[in-house]
Amino acid sequence: MRIAVAGSGAMARYISDEFPKYVHEVVILTRSWKEVFANRAHIKQVVTNYSVASLTAAIGNCEVLISVILSYSADFIDVHRNLIQACLASPQCKRFIPSEYGGITRTELQWTLVSVGWLADYVVPSKNRYLVGIGESYPVNLADKHVIIPGTGQDPVDLTAARDLATALALLVKATTWEPYTYISGVKTCWNELAELVQQHYPDTNIKHLGLGQILHTIQKSEDEDEILAAQYQMFAPLRAGSLDPVKVEEHRRKYFPGVNFRSPKELIVAAKCDGSVIV
Repeated sequence: MRIAVAGSGAMARYISDEFPKYVHEVVILTRSWKEVFANRAHIKQVVTNYSVASLTAAIGNCEVLISVILSYSADFIDVHRNLIQACLASPQCKRFIPSEYGGITRTELQWTLVSVGWLADYVVPSKNRYLVGIGESYPVNLADKHVIIPGTGQDPVDLTAARDLATALALLVKATTWEPYTYISGVKTCWNELAELVQQHYPDTNIKHLGLGQILHTIQKSEDEDEILAAQYQMFAPLRAGSLDPVKVEEHRRKYFPGVNFRSPKELIVAAKCDGSVIV
């Protein structure tokens, strides 16, 4: 199966690692040539300006389009509109997995929005993951040797390894039908438990809690956009926005992902400690 992937960041790299194992050909849609995808079997790059015409040509012989683009600007919406229009114009590519983008009601396309909670990879050093650090937007910050827990830390959160997500997507595209939402989770835990695990393996890590009042004050009063964005992410767990329905998670694991080993954060840490050069 030939799969187009919009975006060339960390998630595209995991997809490029995992999809060929499931006999998929991957077409990376990128604004500029990326050396990390060059000269790899079953991986092709197509440089595009993300106009509808350019995208339509790029996905012409693909069967599924997956977006792994993340942006907080209005361009994010415009790009996804163009991706949808390209699928509508394509004679073959009529299946679309968007990136954090809802409201697709066009019946000409089959689509599903993948919900994974939080990515777990930040429990390993940067050398062991493709994902770049996101500062205070994620509680665990190994580079600065601290964990900042929003609220009580007891709120449930779902964590999934990025590579396991890529594996799940490789299986999901093979399914003949999709539901509007697909739920994927490696483990359900809470930030307190994760912080304890991190401190066990990285003893020099400091742990502190951040009160909801302080987070809300930052959102309401700060003029620093990055600070506001981090505070908005910090509200996810107390609002339980990163906690998935365990019944649906289990249902979809049986339906779409039988046999997939979704690793726990501890397994990622152990893997990185056993092989300092591995990308978990």
